[in-house]
Amino acid sequence: MKLSSSTLRKAAEIQERIEHLQAELDGLLQTGEEASSAPVVAATATPTVSRGRGRKAAEVAPPGRGRGRRSTSPTGPLAPAVVKVLKSRNSPMSVSEILEGLLSNGYKFASPEPKKNLFARIYRLKGVKQVGPGKFAAE
Repeated sequence: MKLSSSTLRKAAEIQERIEHLQAELDGLLQTGEEASSAPVVAATATPTVSRGRGRKAAEVAPPGRGRGRRSTSPTGPLAPAVVKVLKSRNSPMSVSEILEGLLSNGYKFASPEPKKNLFARIYRLKGVKQVGPGKFAAE
């Protein structure tokens, strides 16, 4: 099955929402707040509604968060970490090899499934370019 860029973009957006919800849940569990006191509306995004003839309404971002913001790893943003791994080896790498390099450098993922997270996000990371089928290099 060949994945299109729109499918990968949707997967990345879903992953971002999952990470946001996980971070919110962690925050609630750590502070001891009860789930009933947290507003449910803030945790969910309003779905995009089609308005005929191919036009889409703008998706409304959850209150309190800027559009495009991601929850970050405890060890920092993903893009610079991936670029560091790619530059340490001056040849193209697969996602699995990049993941091994990240983990050996001590990078911690907020996601419970780091390989899926990396697969979904690597195509949009700044400083990373695809140089072949499944192969990436630093820009």
